[in-house]
Amino acid sequence: MIIHTTTGRIMKSLGAFKGSRPIYDREGLLIVRGVCRDKNFESYDSIKEYLKNKLNENGFEIIENNNEDIELFIEKIDEKLKGNEIYPDAFGFEILKKSFEEMGCCCDYVVGKKGDITVGISMWYDKIKKDPKFVEVVCC
Repeated sequence: MIIHTTTGRIMKSLGAFKGSRPIYDREGLLIVRGVCRDKNFESYDSIKEYLKNKLNENGFEIIENNNEDIELFIEKIDEKLKGNEIYPDAFGFEILKKSFEEMGCCCDYVVGKKGDITVGISMWYDKIKKDPKFVEVVCC
């Protein structure tokens, strides 16, 4: 239940709660996708800066220079997805980012931790149109 509340708060802070949809909601893992409508996004220099600020606002410590923590987060996600209709991604967020950039999108992500909960937020949008700004929050 706490991951639902946490994810909901993060989606609200991104202005993405309305119309958001869970992609996966089982076994201590919640993945929700939505569209960021936060008017303050433009005041930030980068997607990463914006997402870091949103996680900090929600009481999370940013995991940035600790690849071990990020790898553990990805392993935890993969373990929870095993045997389900969604295939695990052993390569994680960097491959996601690279694939969106190759399609002509701006993309970045941030991972944060608060107690036993780890959250990853990805955002991507078309470089030319700039909208919509898609967000995906992974919480476990």
